[in-house]
Amino acid sequence: MVATQAGTGLDTTDMVEVTIRLDRSQSGRMGEIVHALEALGLCQTVRHDRFAIVNGSVGADRLDALRGVAGVASVREDQTYRTQAS
Repeated sequence: MVATQAGTGLDTTDMVEVTIRLDRSQSGRMGEIVHALEALGLCQTVRHDRFAIVNGSVGADRLDALRGVAGVASVREDQTYRTQAS
């Protein structure tokens, strides 16, 4: 069984959390840029307009596609650190 994102059919088994920094000169296009990112599979989107940052989840295989969106300065996979059980 493969988990999918509702309404998209996207495989969610390899989803990663990302932080996307937008080019500040493109901040007036934030809505358009977010829409383009979501069309490429970004979900659970949280916009931080003041900082020109977007957080969300996306399939690990879609990172390069997000980087190719006009107005995107960088895409960084968020790291999660967990303690080891003793």
